[in-house]
Amino acid sequence: MKSKIIIPFLALGHGINDLLAGYFLGCLAAGSGDITRIGLSLLLYNLLAFGGQYPVAIWLERIGQHQKMISGAFLLNLGAAILFFSIPSLAVVMAGIASAIYHVAGGSVCASRDKALPIGLFAAPGVAGLIAGGYLAWEQYQLQWPLVSICILFIVVIQFIGIPNMVASQSSRDQPVTSPGIHLDKHDLIMILLLLVISLRSAVWNIFQLLHDQQYDWLLAIALAAFAGKILGGWLADRVGWKTYTWLSMTAAAPLIHFFRNELLLFCIGIGLLQSGIPATTALLIRSVNGKKERGIALSFGAAIILGALIMVIPQAVLSASLLLPVGLLAGMFLLFGVTDRKKLLH
Repeated sequence: MKSKIIIPFLALGHGINDLLAGYFLGCLAAGSGDITRIGLSLLLYNLLAFGGQYPVAIWLERIGQHQKMISGAFLLNLGAAILFFSIPSLAVVMAGIASAIYHVAGGSVCASRDKALPIGLFAAPGVAGLIAGGYLAWEQYQLQWPLVSICILFIVVIQFIGIPNMVASQSSRDQPVTSPGIHLDKHDLIMILLLLVISLRSAVWNIFQLLHDQQYDWLLAIALAAFAGKILGGWLADRVGWKTYTWLSMTAAAPLIHFFRNELLLFCIGIGLLQSGIPATTALLIRSVNGKKERGIALSFGAAIILGALIMVIPQAVLSASLLLPVGLLAGMFLLFGVTDRKKLLH
């Protein structure tokens, strides 16, 4: 019985974790006219929460203790909620570290079934929680003590869930041959990353503009599209093949997000398709790093999002005219895989 609620419980925790982050950053944006302070807080959070995932993954692969790490992440969230209105800079640091730990530890547990759907279920509440937290902060809801109570409750309940302390890696040769589309070769990686860069650039830029213009009806629609896309995408990818679905979703998402930014329905369909490819892409990345789930999760949930943060501070015209970003991203991804894993990826 406990095993059946682990993934929904961790998905709920993902939503809570990102809601806290959205609320903190939203409070900073709503309560301060200092754009430099807001920008530095956003940059700091992203560097810790997403840039910090790969080091956390390496550490977690060595020590295990996933349940303790998840509990530790929420202890940091609890401290951040208590301290935010008195020492906001420290709270942002604590929340960023907590997010890096939770994404890797929780995501790798959900990826342990070697299916895309559990990854999609875990990932789905993230964007929804982030947008909801920002909206509640902008509307000036006082959520400090409710958030403190939620963190305490989550920490207590997690002790009885029975989350495994170790997540086994699985070599590609252990994958049943009947599983469709599990191999990611060099050409697939290049094209998928380029499509992802194009889609992320347009998506992040437009969401940033919506936040600036306070168009929260659009943000709500985007959150719902992202939530549904990840779940449906994970389910479909397990049936048609991870690589096939990644190709289809990314190829369809890129033009919709780039050319229909003023059409709510088409833009949300594009966001849904973009997000729906994340479970399959994550599963493929895990296969490409020799089944190391923590590392694959960090590359997918961390590297892609930190790219989005960088895109937000680079002028759109520069991005449109330059190929340095996708080339740099590709080079960085190859470096992150490491020498031994790179040989496997290229052949």
